[in-house]
Amino acid sequence: MLVTKIPFLLIGSIVCASDYATSKHMLTTFDSSPENVSAIAGKTAILPCTVDLSNLDPTKEITWMSPKNILISIGDRRIIDDTRMSIERPQIPDWNLHIRELEPYDRGIYICSLNTRPMMTKNVYLEVYVTPIISSEKENTHQNLREGETANLTCNATGFPEPTITWYRVSEMDKEAIGRQGSYLMIHNITRYCGGTYTCHAFNGIGPAVSKVFSINVYFQPEVQVLNKRQQQDTGKETILQCEISASPQAIVNWRKGEHVFSANNYQRITPEIYKKDIYTTVLLLRIQNLTWSDFGEYVCEASNSLGRDLETMHLYPINGIHVTAKPASSISDSNTFIFNFSSGNGKVPFPSEVSPIVQIKLSKSTGLNYDDQEAEGTASTVHTQRSVIMVTVFLVAFHVRYL
Repeated sequence: MLVTKIPFLLIGSIVCASDYATSKHMLTTFDSSPENVSAIAGKTAILPCTVDLSNLDPTKEITWMSPKNILISIGDRRIIDDTRMSIERPQIPDWNLHIRELEPYDRGIYICSLNTRPMMTKNVYLEVYVTPIISSEKENTHQNLREGETANLTCNATGFPEPTITWYRVSEMDKEAIGRQGSYLMIHNITRYCGGTYTCHAFNGIGPAVSKVFSINVYFQPEVQVLNKRQQQDTGKETILQCEISASPQAIVNWRKGEHVFSANNYQRITPEIYKKDIYTTVLLLRIQNLTWSDFGEYVCEASNSLGRDLETMHLYPINGIHVTAKPASSISDSNTFIFNFSSGNGKVPFPSEVSPIVQIKLSKSTGLNYDDQEAEGTASTVHTQRSVIMVTVFLVAFHVRYL
């Protein structure tokens, strides 16, 4: 009886010692230290778990659990209905969990465990980073505003970690940081100098920065500027009249003299030319070749767009000589009477102060052109005489020689 009991006790002692030795050995083959794994969304994450089962009971198996306590695998068999996950064993002790095409919701703690007593576990925390993504909404990417209005630009970006959004104003040469961070950019009381291209850049350290482009057009009515309001040139020479027009949207521009509007034509003596100076400014030239007396006088540069119109005038004078213009004398009933206005090239009257440069000349059937009278400026006295065409010509030449 005692003999039979001794072997039982011995056997029992041996069994207990064997279990203890197995558990102690496993402590050296199961890496239970927690780990952190990070990967970028869309890529593949590898969650490590190393256990050497070569000397263990075949009933011992490795299992993986998801952060939501869903069984992923038993041994190397996938249980979960997610084809992105699998158990990969590049070496015999490896029971690594591979998760392909990562999604942000894959983030969390995964548990690798071995069904021993007590159960052995390893926690692997998976962090999923997301590159910045800017909303593709285009409702405010192109704005047309009038001066004085407010521009509102919106740049909604997502990602993990949360992206930092920086605003830039872009020119042809480079880009300038505005010094403003955040999803919104507001420009109050906008002017034409604030128009152009803006971009927002979103960056969180994961992959390259992404950007979105905005375009702002600032509209205002035309503003005309004549650089030289008094210009002189000799007859027979060439001269160029110049004005600058700022407008947005682009204005319709032209030069005119009286009611005559000059149009572009290479075969005409007087032709307008137009050049773009900058985004808002246009230079309008009027080239006059082989100047004649009829070219002297007042010119108008005018511009108009949907918001309004503007104009500026300038005068073209002869440098030397007398500028003679004629028009019917509306105050005289005789339709054959004309009034001639004599002025010098510098715009000053070449006659003495007591005599007006206005001469009335009457057409006669018998003698042709007759000098009728000359009015003295500032006095009521009028000298009446009659001359032939030759006398009038001699009179004008004499006046010109004496007083110019």
